[in-house]
Amino acid sequence: MIMKKLTLLVASCLLALTSCEIDNYEAPNASIHGSILDEKTNELIGTDIQECGLTVVELGFDNPENQSWKIMNTGEYRNNMVFAAEYNIRFENGNCYPFEEKNVLVKKGDNTKDFKATPYIRIINPKIEKNGNKMIATFSLEGGKGNEKLASVQLFAFSDQWVAHSIRFGLSSGTDVQNFSPAIDIDPAQTYTLTIDLDKDAGSFKYTGKNYYFRIGALASVDGVGTVRHNYSPLVVVPF
Repeated sequence: MIMKKLTLLVASCLLALTSCEIDNYEAPNASIHGSILDEKTNELIGTDIQECGLTVVELGFDNPENQSWKIMNTGEYRNNMVFAAEYNIRFENGNCYPFEEKNVLVKKGDNTKDFKATPYIRIINPKIEKNGNKMIATFSLEGGKGNEKLASVQLFAFSDQWVAHSIRFGLSSGTDVQNFSPAIDIDPAQTYTLTIDLDKDAGSFKYTGKNYYFRIGALASVDGVGTVRHNYSPLVVVPF
């Protein structure tokens, strides 16, 4: 009986040691950050954190899995938990023409890597301001390559900095959005105006002494590029 118990104890210890060895993987040893920049203007291309990201494949494996690196609303990204290796990095189903960079080398420690891209639409001279009981946005548009069409424009509002198409108030005034069906040509000479009636949407803007956040979004119609997401103006913060 004693020998049987001793055998079981030794087996248990060996199993525990084996389990420790299996879990003893190397920790991530690198980080990477950078920006998605307009190749024409060198400005950040703002995105929607819920809808846009980089698809990343680490090279050196027989069947590598896709990783997703989130892009912040500003058009910047950061990943602090990566391995030093070579990667293929692509952007697709977003608000820029798809691109891919292969064999991107990530070294141990911190790395900086910017990407140049062409947005579907540029929002030109955006202005968002509070005037009495209305929020008023004015702007013009420019196609990224010149052959895009315009499906809609909208003034997005929310209670924090993540405001975008996927994170916004559901407004009822109806003047915050213009939809075009079928999509129309983009005329750089045209000035667009969108408004939010703060009285009609008082339920969304009910706190005084609080900041509210606004962005203009423009949705292009482009064939053959996959899912098209909104392009955005820079964030505007308005105290109420």
